Amino acid sequence: MRTILLLVSLTLLVRGGAMLAAPDALRDDVDRYRAVAENLYYRGVFATIERPTAYRPPLYPVLLVPAVALGAWSSVGIAALHLALGVGTVLLTWRLGQQAQLGGWAWVAAALVACDPILVRQSTLVMTETPAAFFAAAGLVALGRATQCPSAGRAAPAGGCLAAASLCRPTFLPWLAACALALPCFVPTTAQRLKVFALFVLAAAVVLSPWTLRNYARFGKPIVSTTHGGYNLLLGNNPFFYEYLRSGAWGTAWFSGDLDRQWLAEIPASETDADRKAYDEAWRNIRAEPGMFAYACLVRVARLFSPFPHQTDPHEGRSARALRYAAAAWYVAELPLALAGAVAVGLAWRAATARANGEPWAPWLWAGLLVLTFVAVHAFYWTDLRMRAPLMPALALAAARGAGWLAGAIGRRCRPWPGDSCAGRRPSGPCRGL
Repeated sequence: MRTILLLVSLTLLVRGGAMLAAPDALRDDVDRYRAVAENLYYRGVFATIERPTAYRPPLYPVLLVPAVALGAWSSVGIAALHLALGVGTVLLTWRLGQQAQLGGWAWVAAALVACDPILVRQSTLVMTETPAAFFAAAGLVALGRATQCPSAGRAAPAGGCLAAASLCRPTFLPWLAACALALPCFVPTTAQRLKVFALFVLAAAVVLSPWTLRNYARFGKPIVSTTHGGYNLLLGNNPFFYEYLRSGAWGTAWFSGDLDRQWLAEIPASETDADRKAYDEAWRNIRAEPGMFAYACLVRVARLFSPFPHQTDPHEGRSARALRYAAAAWYVAELPLALAGAVAVGLAWRAATARANGEPWAPWLWAGLLVLTFVAVHAFYWTDLRMRAPLMPALALAAARGAGWLAGAIGRRCRPWPGDSCAGRRPSGPCRGL
């Protein structure tokens, strides 16, 4: 209980402090999520202005409706929502660390999430990173429970969590599909596998179907994701961006003004037609310059895990620059620890395979699938540093594992983990227990 209170207090202090430091940020609505929530509340229509839309995913605007109902106090309601989601994400990360048998290092993973610069910054904005991180952590914990004691009753909540994450950000859909195929492997018989698979998929379908059926009724197409995917693919694969990659200075930000002006001049009136046109144009650009597309994929993956935020404001002040450098310093420390954690898990897996003992591999499997599916998607679509916000619970888990492993390696003594076979002795190398 003491650990929980400390983590809650830390999260409220850090996230609440960031909101107080930028009191006007929650009043902005750059991506029009608040506008959709207002239309839902006042008119009962999922729309940004007047026409129904599927350009934005539905879950976050739905979560904003109670805050919008507060009228002039809506920003306070959004702040409360973000604080609640932030606290939930931190506590779920701590629970995830317990599932992975990190022992005392579980609180380190949770504290990393509480203070994460991307998540702290995005908690002050009306954008999807805060709920996406929450549902990522919830999905990982639900999958962990489903594999601790595999059953259809635990598979269904996991499928529902991952579907909810997909309604917050469609990038989760490949993770949902991968987990649907992997989860049945944890049960011994074919009949049980079929049952687990069916309940997982059924629960996901129940959560996704209202949005899909609504889009079919409005647009004549069963859209599971959004109509924003085409533009995101085009944003990362167009002649202006390719030229920037050829001649732009390394580390500078690219601004899409030229592309936006061209796109707005020829965008179809129909939202679904515009989405299809953007996809077609992006694939034409890819086929026309396959070499630049391959290089752009590498750049996008590198940016997804870059520790260095780009300077987007040419008139950046000293305080903003200091915060950007502080975020870079944070990730320069955390990301190598996450890589060390991945190495530690790999070494422990090899040792455990050799001695055939039981180890908690499932949390690492689900976290690895989450990271791999995000990398696969963002290798193609537009990517910047904030796109890895949903990955931070998984990366913090790996960083805590890496810190524990390196602490044992540096001290040349075993730092035993629960259930570790090296507990109580002093091996010549680092502790190999997971």
